[in-house]
Amino acid sequence: MTEKDRTSALRRLYRVLLLPAFAAVLLAAMWSAVYWQVRQERATARHEAVLRSHAQARTLAENAGFLLRQADHATQLFKLKFEETDGALRLPEFTRRNGPLTLLLPVRLALPVALYGPDGRLADSLHGTFAPRAGDEGWFRALAGSAGDMAHFSNPLVDPATKGWRIRVARRLDDGAGHFAGAIVMHVDPALFIDDYDRLEPGPGGYVGLLSRDTGLAASRVDDRVFSDDTLAFAAVQGGAAAGTGAAAGAEEALPRRPVDGIARIYAFRDMPRFALMAVVGHSKAHALARFERRRTMYVSVATVASIVVLAFVGLLQRHARRLRNSTRAARAAQRQLHAAIDASLDALFLLKACREACGGDFILVDINEPGAAMLGHPRAGLLGRRIGQLAPAWRDEGLLDRYRSVLETGQPLEEEFATRTGPPRWLQHQVVAIDDGVAVTTRDITARKQAELASRQAMAALREKEARLRTLADMMPAMIAYVDRDEVYRFQNLVYEREFTRMGVQAIGRSAREIIGEERYMRVQPWVCRALAGETVSFEEDEAPPPEGTGRSFEVRYIPQRDEAGEHVTGFHVVRTDVTAQRREKQHLLRLSTIDALTGLMNRAGFTKRLDAAMQYSREHGTLMAVMYMDIDRFKPVNDTHGHAVGDALLKAFAGRLTHALRESDTVARLGGDEFTIILERLLRCEDAERAAAKLVAAMAAAFDLDGVRVGISTSIGVAFYRSGDLAPAELLARADTLLYEAKQAGRNTFRTGGTLGGQQPDAA
Repeated sequence: MTEKDRTSALRRLYRVLLLPAFAAVLLAAMWSAVYWQVRQERATARHEAVLRSHAQARTLAENAGFLLRQADHATQLFKLKFEETDGALRLPEFTRRNGPLTLLLPVRLALPVALYGPDGRLADSLHGTFAPRAGDEGWFRALAGSAGDMAHFSNPLVDPATKGWRIRVARRLDDGAGHFAGAIVMHVDPALFIDDYDRLEPGPGGYVGLLSRDTGLAASRVDDRVFSDDTLAFAAVQGGAAAGTGAAAGAEEALPRRPVDGIARIYAFRDMPRFALMAVVGHSKAHALARFERRRTMYVSVATVASIVVLAFVGLLQRHARRLRNSTRAARAAQRQLHAAIDASLDALFLLKACREACGGDFILVDINEPGAAMLGHPRAGLLGRRIGQLAPAWRDEGLLDRYRSVLETGQPLEEEFATRTGPPRWLQHQVVAIDDGVAVTTRDITARKQAELASRQAMAALREKEARLRTLADMMPAMIAYVDRDEVYRFQNLVYEREFTRMGVQAIGRSAREIIGEERYMRVQPWVCRALAGETVSFEEDEAPPPEGTGRSFEVRYIPQRDEAGEHVTGFHVVRTDVTAQRREKQHLLRLSTIDALTGLMNRAGFTKRLDAAMQYSREHGTLMAVMYMDIDRFKPVNDTHGHAVGDALLKAFAGRLTHALRESDTVARLGGDEFTIILERLLRCEDAERAAAKLVAAMAAAFDLDGVRVGISTSIGVAFYRSGDLAPAELLARADTLLYEAKQAGRNTFRTGGTLGGQQPDAA
């Protein structure tokens, strides 16, 4: 790198770093000042909080010490009064209203007090529970063995009766001769010392507590909650202040050995050496440092706004400087970029300058890119400065020069596609834009695209023709044909299906199947739809509910899956729905004809056999009683021989009609052939019902028949077999009835015979 290049690089680096460096120094100085000020004010705020906590701890200690001293004085006063009265003073007199104790302690405190005799037995007590014997206690033996007059203060201890903790104040009592006469004992509850919480004003979440240094017991209060603890302990901060807090050395700050609760506080304490107690007061940090937090927020906000302003100003200056540098670079690189873009373009670019009348309306080639030189068939260096009309005479024949002049004169850009008329057939697209005293022409050979478009149009035309043929074939088919995509949306329908949807009053194309056919019908066909979308060809029959006026229709439906070109995924399915109502009705008609007797209209032998099998199955499953009657016409052959077959057929019809009218609608009547008839009576309550029906039929057939002027008198014989359950074939039951019919004929005809229930109970024979 030369010296000039190094100097230029250093100058550029200086210009780039000058403003950011200045802004960084300014912001660092400002934020350092803010940090120093915030730190100083935090230390001051903490110092003030420690002082407030210490002052209130001192107040608590003084109040507690005063109350304990008053308790000491109260025991001393009782001792004096006790010795003055030669041991006659008792507690009720001592603690009565306006009594000696009220001179020292308010009556409302009602401190527990007890009097023990010289033997350690409890002589009297008030306001509390005391041990009945104290002779073995260390404090009692100490008082008994000492001639001193000092009170004995115990460490805070737990009261077994109340489970609270207390401080015991005990003093020796002497008789007139100076001998040990017992002890006066008072219990002081440390909760009394923290009860005056409001006067201390520790603020929301503040802590007030009295702790025993020896036993670890503590009576505490936070807001309105008073509680005791035997594990709470505080340690004095070495040097009078925590490191970095800035508290004064004269304030006794304390730190809890374990958290009191979830509130962060600033604690201070005051020792009570005489009573082995420590008073602790803590202000919550949120309350104690609230004013500092507001000021810190203000400082940070102001510094942030100032930083944003500085950064914005520096950014604007840098942006302006960058624009100046970029403008300079852009001016030098514009020509290089232009040439690079022109050479990299796939289009041929020509910059032409008008030659006017001197050249006969021709244009001089000022610049050209490599694709343009290739289009003209000459090297780029040998084309500049030459007339385009001489280089490409075909352009003049195509009328291109006239278009260039029109754009130059009007100033309106021109963009068009055209086919060449000279040389090999080609399609060109060009854009002509007027420039200073000339035009810029961009030309692209689009022959391949045009050929592709032509081929695409031909393919689309062939596809549309094929689709039209397929639609014509689909419309000519009598079945309803549709296509449903994978989202169950109709995409195609033939003419028959379109008429069906028109009859329903809906437009199906583009709408979902659930919406078109309704929720109820959709739930019926959904399993078939799922199977079709899974790739299975399914077929099923569907019955359409009949309209208010008319009959219902039946359809045979097929769902045929449609797969993609690779055959891997199902893209939808084709619906082929054929109306088979006529075929089904014809089938049902033929089925009826196969089970109906042509002469009488009754059920024939085939229909009777099927019906008997169903009736016996019902009786087996439900345990109901049924009967089968086998009957024929007595002396039918003489009627047929005497009057002819026409009268015989008329008699059979009349006989069948009289049978039908004499029975229930639920009974089945059949003609097996000739003059033989059978009857199925189902769901009988008892055998007598069938016997009465048989007797009714015998009586009904005894009346003469009038057959178109021919009067015929006949009778009938009946065999009745019963069935309830059991493994019995219909033929066996019918054979039993036939046997009973034979017995009726042997009995003289015109009667009936019944037999036992096959497979069930045996009724009495008639």
